[in-house]
Amino acid sequence: MPSLVPAHVRRALGLVTLCLVALGLAAPPASAHPFGDPQTLELTADSDEVRVRWHVGMADDVTALALHLGLLPQDRVMLDGAVLYQDGDDDLLAASPSLSDYLLDRLVVTAQGTRCPGEVVSAGDLVDEGVLLSFRCPGGVPGPTAVDLEVRTLTDLHPAYRTLASGPCGQRAVYDGDHPDHTWTLEGSPGETSSAAGSATLQLGSALVFLVGGGVGGALYVRRRGRRTEVSPG
Repeated sequence: MPSLVPAHVRRALGLVTLCLVALGLAAPPASAHPFGDPQTLELTADSDEVRVRWHVGMADDVTALALHLGLLPQDRVMLDGAVLYQDGDDDLLAASPSLSDYLLDRLVVTAQGTRCPGEVVSAGDLVDEGVLLSFRCPGGVPGPTAVDLEVRTLTDLHPAYRTLASGPCGQRAVYDGDHPDHTWTLEGSPGETSSAAGSATLQLGSALVFLVGGGVGGALYVRRRGRRTEVSPG
């Protein structure tokens, strides 16, 4: 039986499908799209205390993490693997001890070869206020002059997640699945701090090129609070 759809219409529909695939709008099931706003992190220090404030990047990443930690039912995952943020997901995750355990496992501060014990001080709106963690490092007063911070948040959901981090004296760094560690200078000569900041700035520039280039399709696909995030089965 001949098709009821004219040939020129079928060709047009085929072209539209190809364009959607090229833009990343027709993504395959069970793939993730962590190409929206990245996670951010600020590191500050005084005496023997290092403080880290972590912000999740997008609201639907909150939902994806809550699912990953078993705080939401699996029926929140759509048939194509996507998840959508709903009001209350943020509060549920922020109030859960599972989030504290997760962050203390995946945000690790080390000074002079010794891991610094940490605790979650406060958790507010995870996008706008973030979570404040405190780490007490050995070394006495005035404390260590440098610390290593390991960041592995959300890369267990998908390796493409990135974290843009800032530290003392304008230092910058970008964390991802292949680069989970960075050493931060807490005090020292201006030359040492400038060198560390310059190196981190170059790294930040490279990561932004990746985010802009790799996330063009995703940028057209996502919205602040209604974006679909799809997570790989874990």
